[in-house]
Amino acid sequence: MHGFINSNYAGITGSLINPTSILNSKLYLDIAPFGLHLNVDNNYIYLARDEYKFSRFFTPGAKFPEHGEDNRAFYDKYDAELKYAYTDVRVMGPAAMLAIKDQAFGFSTSFRTLLSGNTVPFEIGKFAVEGLNYSPLHRINFTNNQSFRVAGMAFTEISATYSRVIYKHNREHWTAGINLKGLLGTAGMYGYVDNIDYMVPNGDTLIVYNMNGEMGLSMPVDYYTNEVLIPGQLFRGSGIGVDLGVTYQKKMLGYSNKGYSMNCEYPFEPYRYRLGLSLLDFGRIKFRNDARYMEIVDRSAYWKGLSRDTFENLDELIKSASYEFSGDSNALIKANTMSIWLPAALSFQADIRITKTTYLNYTIVQPLIMSKGEIVRPPQLSLTPRWESNYLEFAVPFILYAYKYPRLGMSVRFRNLVVGTDKLGGFFGFSDFYGLDLYILLKISLFKGDCGNWEKKVGCRNLEYKQKY
Repeated sequence: MHGFINSNYAGITGSLINPTSILNSKLYLDIAPFGLHLNVDNNYIYLARDEYKFSRFFTPGAKFPEHGEDNRAFYDKYDAELKYAYTDVRVMGPAAMLAIKDQAFGFSTSFRTLLSGNTVPFEIGKFAVEGLNYSPLHRINFTNNQSFRVAGMAFTEISATYSRVIYKHNREHWTAGINLKGLLGTAGMYGYVDNIDYMVPNGDTLIVYNMNGEMGLSMPVDYYTNEVLIPGQLFRGSGIGVDLGVTYQKKMLGYSNKGYSMNCEYPFEPYRYRLGLSLLDFGRIKFRNDARYMEIVDRSAYWKGLSRDTFENLDELIKSASYEFSGDSNALIKANTMSIWLPAALSFQADIRITKTTYLNYTIVQPLIMSKGEIVRPPQLSLTPRWESNYLEFAVPFILYAYKYPRLGMSVRFRNLVVGTDKLGGFFGFSDFYGLDLYILLKISLFKGDCGNWEKKVGCRNLEYKQKY
């Protein structure tokens, strides 16, 4: 959410990029009853630009163009480029923050669904779409020595946020903050391949000459009967995550030690520039219920009859894979627990005040690889000019997604409603459709230095001294 996440009015939402945001914003109270962020992206499956209409996604019974023998609505970018995919859906429940002088407190809840695939070989992407029957790739010995991975996870996140001033002198101002997250996992899966040497001689056979990798799985279904266990057994595991942040600000004027009798009286102290550094989504979920962890170490397989194999349940599929690679239905199953890491990242933010209402923000997000079982977020650079006031705000982020794909976004805040996207072209068919990004937030915000009706009821007291910029 590059267009809004660094805003001085982001409040509790800003804690997603740096937990110090709840103290450094122009808000002393922010309540966010609901929010939704939807991001879907890849560099393989797409809808053609001249056939694409965004309205089809919201039209009941809409018909998409059909192509090929299987009448697919999509195309695939079949070339030698390594493939990636990333999906991030966050449904934000009640969240709130309160700033009191030199410290601030926050609380938020959300349900997140994440999926990532990284450096996937092109032929594996093609087999995933076409099946093993794609004859142009038959009888070719593929040797992939570069590791690749896929992972997915759905979980509930309950977060407590705290930030405080750690040092201030004259115009120098330092704050630090933390998000401590409780994580409740509903489902998780990952696969990691260190290397694989294989051939598909025909649509019915897979020959693996050598393979090293691992897999983890924990799903909310009965592995023997396929019965869905939701909502009765909603959570399969738990864990802890943390965000850490520190922010330096060069203030316009020196800070004041003046005391105020009401929390709303404390003014926002404007800055010339603001620099932030944060560690995001550092943590993992350990799945214990119906979990399977499998290891493949220097194994080979001659799996014949794949097109005729029918697996009645997940347990049968897992045991069949173990048998084909080891001759034993249970040999590859090493444990009944497994862990998946959150999409950890380091982020740097720089925010420069151009005028009283105009700012320029630069943000970089660099993923951290902590484990073989991990959701990996794409790296991003953004440069975002924005204009903001108490009740109206515009921002236009320029983004370099995955350090490779240029994008233009837009964000608008009008009173209690925020609507934005980091991929404006996904709505208008400017290019082939590989995914979209959209966020909507509802907020109730109270501004620092503005006590509203309280001023009239209790008198000015210290308000006659409050600073306005």
